[in-house]
Parts: sequence; structure tokens; C-alpha cells
Amino acid sequence: MKRCVLICVLFLTAAPLWAGYDLSNTVTREIHRGPVIEEVRDEPLKEPAPEKTVTAVSPAKTVYYPYTIHLSSWQDPKEAYRQIEKMQARLDTLFITKVDLGASGVWHRIDHGLFPTIKDAVARLRELKAKKVIDKGAFVGGQVAYAIELGTYESVQEANDDARELKTQGMVPYVVREQDAVFRLLLGAYPDEKSAAPAMEDLKALGFDPTFKKR
Repeated sequence: MKRCVLICVLFLTAAPLWAGYDLSNTVTREIHRGPVIEEVRDEPLKEPAPEKTVTAVSPAKTVYYPYTIHLSSWQDPKEAYRQIEKMQARLDTLFITKVDLGASGVWHRIDHGLFPTIKDAVARLRELKAKKVIDKGAFVGGQVAYAIELGTYESVQEANDDARELKTQGMVPYVVREQDAVFRLLLGAYPDEKSAAPAMEDLKALGFDPTFKKR
């Protein structure tokens, strides 16, 4: 009987300890829920509208004019201008070429015409000499395939207006019709860019933006 009572006492004492032991080895995970953050999706960036650009008139060249007739040359630009005024009533497409001839210095040539071949230029030269329109000293030299371009226009009137303005500055340009509605305002006839340097500098000093191109 005593043994039974002792066993019951021991059992009652150990029961809560066993229960505590079981709880001490139980891992309780606590979940902390923070505020819900909604995903914000960036809207696709709108590309800025392209800037409007003004497209310059650009002629599609099919014919080039590497030859011209040299009528006379003058070191004094004022004298060259006076001479060309005398001849304008008899000849069209007259212009002054301010050209750097290296050791010979800078000269102002009075030139006439634009010709695609030397044969065309020589034929015109002989015709004008036969009619005594030009002096015997006029000649067709080597190729002068380049010119200073001052602008391209959609009407010949606009090109001629700017040409007249340049004449007030002592320069005599000329207008070349490239297409039905494309007109180029050119100055001079040059074999290379170096020979055109003095005229280019004059134009830039006056606020122009000249380019050197085939004529």
C-alpha cells in the first residue's frame, strides 16, 4: 500500500515538469504582417515629338560646268567692276572671280558663261570674237570646276534679289538653274579651294555662310 502511494506522488510531481519540457522545445513562429505596398508600374515614357526642320533645297546635279571664258583680269576690284558694267548689255552670265594665283597675287577675273565641255566653250569663244563682242585676249583656260555657293532657291526671283544685294558689296555672282524649281546662287569659277580662299574670307566677314562646291 505504501508503495502505491509513493508511486502516485512521484507521478503527480513529474507530470507538470514533463509538460514544461515539451513546451520548451516547441518553436513558435510569429508572423509580422507589415502594411501592404502596391507595386507601382512606371508608365512608358513618351518620346518627345521630333523638331521640325527646314529642309534646304538640294539639287540633284546631272550636268556640271567645268569650263568658262576668261575675258580679262584686274588687280583693282573697282576697275573690274567698272569693266563688267560696260559689258553687261552685250553678254549674259558675266561674273567676277576673285582668285588667288599664288606668287602672282590676288586678281579679279571677268568671266563669262558655264560650259560642260571645252568644245562648247571654245565654240562660244570663237563666235564672240567673230562678232567683236569680246577682245582678242579672251581665252578658255583649264578646268575651273568649282564655285562658291551662297544659297539655293525655289524661284529665280529670290536668287536674283540676293544677287543684286551682293552687287552692292562689290561682288558679281550668277544664278544657275539646276531644275525647274531649283536655282543656285554662285560666285566665281575656281580650280581648287585654295584659290577661292580670299573670296571665302570676304563673304564670311560680311556674315555669309558660303560653301565650296562643284558648279
